[in-house]
Amino acid sequence: MNSKRSLWYCVLLQMFGLGFAGWHFRHALNTDAVAYLRIATYYANGQWPLAVSDYWGPLLSWLMVPFLQLGLPALVAARVVMALSALVFFRGNVAVYRAFALPEKWMLTGAWLSALAGVYWSVQFITPDLLVSGLICFAASSMLGGDWLQTKSAGMKAGLLWGLAYLAKAVAFPLAILVTLAVGGLSFFMGRQNGRGALRSVSLTLLIFGLVAAPWVITLSLKYHTPTFSTAGRINQAIVGPPDVERYHPFARTFHQPEPGRVTSWEDPSPMAYRSWSPFESAAYARHQFRLIALHVSTCLWLLTSLNLFWLVLPGICALRLLRPESRAALGRQPWVHALFPVALLVLIYLPFAEEQRFFYAAFPFLFTAIALWLIELAGTRPHQSKAILSGGGWAAVLGATAPLVLVGLLIGDSTRLAGDCAHDLARRIQSANLSGPIAGSGLLPGGRTGLYVAFLLNQPWCGDEQQPTPVSLKTSRARLIVVNRHGTLAAKLDCDPDFENLDARLFADASTAARFPLKVYQLGKRDAAAK
Repeated sequence: MNSKRSLWYCVLLQMFGLGFAGWHFRHALNTDAVAYLRIATYYANGQWPLAVSDYWGPLLSWLMVPFLQLGLPALVAARVVMALSALVFFRGNVAVYRAFALPEKWMLTGAWLSALAGVYWSVQFITPDLLVSGLICFAASSMLGGDWLQTKSAGMKAGLLWGLAYLAKAVAFPLAILVTLAVGGLSFFMGRQNGRGALRSVSLTLLIFGLVAAPWVITLSLKYHTPTFSTAGRINQAIVGPPDVERYHPFARTFHQPEPGRVTSWEDPSPMAYRSWSPFESAAYARHQFRLIALHVSTCLWLLTSLNLFWLVLPGICALRLLRPESRAALGRQPWVHALFPVALLVLIYLPFAEEQRFFYAAFPFLFTAIALWLIELAGTRPHQSKAILSGGGWAAVLGATAPLVLVGLLIGDSTRLAGDCAHDLARRIQSANLSGPIAGSGLLPGGRTGLYVAFLLNQPWCGDEQQPTPVSLKTSRARLIVVNRHGTLAAKLDCDPDFENLDARLFADASTAARFPLKVYQLGKRDAAAK
């Protein structure tokens, strides 16, 4: 009863934190958010051809649709769904702690840490990473408990959860197969289940997963005329290729015209001209692939350390025990080692393009669980020091989880909302000045591409950007409004070109107010506008 009451207190406090954080970051945007929000709008309006994209998972957008149909603004709907994602993440984390039968004190400590992390991560980005992480935790925990091997309902539940996780983000498709096969194989080799029983559990989970995933896979395959479950892997592999040619996302490195009805080509990037490559094309490309893997191994370790500083003790313990024949055989039976298996598989999936901490949110409860179980095991082998080990180790585990959150919060502060705040201000000024038309230029600020955000808020096409744009290239962009950083070299060049009108006088009350604003907006075709 005390445990349930404490969890409810935790949920209530998390909900309060989510409300406050959501209000404070109410204008914050990110590039991926624009795509998810636009796709949600297409679903809400019944624009099915625009809604289906093989790069973005549909579940986050689907969850926004009811709130959009109730009349909520798009960003408010997104904040509500991100808060719900944090709650799913919290409950998924608790399911992990319970699956490994953590003692009540450890379970409640982990729950409070998960609630805190969920609040912070819910406003860092509008992406499905928090949602898919919660679903992954639910699915994995349902398999790691004993019921998965014993009852059909547990296998069906795991398959359903993996299917929902895939609909949230495509990375869950290969992860579902890997985790299911790994847990089934582990159960067989450890003698928990015979071969037929393990095969039955694996087959049932994969069957239900396939049934849930199949409608979306068929939809994508029919639209793009080729069997596919996602192009995210192919595109992400393309952009990390050798630097012999420009390989970054074309939507942000070229001036172009989005598909009619879209704000940005980023909503469906698959048709754009990505430079695919293969390590089998040449020896140089093969060397690049090996360098990428080596780099990403260290990146993954660093990103996991940003979730819990203390977890790096565990690989060291594993290595030491593997060197000792007397402890090597017993290592695979340790529960804390089992808690690291999902983390290892998550790293394996993301190894080709590990970039951001958000990819590894799902590892958070497994790392804490592994640390807790190792400390409990250590205390059991040293009964005279058990109290000191559990007390000191517990504080270290808590500090290991909270220190990265606090440190990142202090370093970043609320800078992640600067671009969103500026975009809202600028969009309001442009609208008040009765200006409209396609927009180009990133206007990069902490928090992202302000130019893209302004286009989204004004429902105008965003014609992209170049890495080194010039007045000449901007004239070919077919944009009407150009957003640039006020003190950049491009602004100085545009000031000297008579084809670009500086809109400061029309957007700001006076020159001093304009000078304090970090961005400038130009109208292309000044002479034509004046003639009209």
